[in-house]
Amino acid sequence: MTMAMALAAALLSPGAATEERPPPGSVRIEPAVVSGSGCAVWPTTSVAVAPDNSGFTMSFGSSPVQVGVGSKPGDARKNCQFAMDVQVPKGFTYAVTGKEHTGYAHLAKGASGQLTVGHYFEGVSGRSSRTYRFTGPYDDAWLASDFDDIGINTYAPCGERRYLVLTTELRVDAGTSDPATTTSVLGLNDMDPGGTATARYRLAWQRCPAVR
Repeated sequence: MTMAMALAAALLSPGAATEERPPPGSVRIEPAVVSGSGCAVWPTTSVAVAPDNSGFTMSFGSSPVQVGVGSKPGDARKNCQFAMDVQVPKGFTYAVTGKEHTGYAHLAKGASGQLTVGHYFEGVSGRSSRTYRFTGPYDDAWLASDFDDIGINTYAPCGERRYLVLTTELRVDAGTSDPATTTSVLGLNDMDPGGTATARYRLAWQRCPAVR
């Protein structure tokens, strides 16, 4: 590739020419609304912003999904939605460029499960989501991360207060396993049905255009 072609590719890559280092100053991220069948309600959700503003970690109460012995109707699918109030340094905007979740799965042979995670800005078109699938037999912890992926980033509108909406959904299906004799479980915490789930989010930053 010639230097001219490389320069053109860089200019056309979303965010490549304008992405900035994380800005100094205070970044506040707080849950404004928590809803869904799979997460505990306020005030169990908490957020810790990285010291360099490069991302944040969210902790929240989460219930696993299950099918088979001991399960009830509605246990096979659960979801959570978090509307986050984000306050950033003046003159900057941000995008979520990576999400990382951890959990566990105990799936009988023939059973399957899936985790779908996503995010979007309130009132802004363009949503990002990804689905991770698990197949039984499976009995171990897992890590679901897209930190290494490069894609098109949607930035929050400059100068506007919009909620950042984070979503998670868990599903489990008995498949060819026997739900009368087996139990399959998929969760976002460490083998503790009443435990706390942890998710990490990576941020990218841009300067807002100067207002004339």
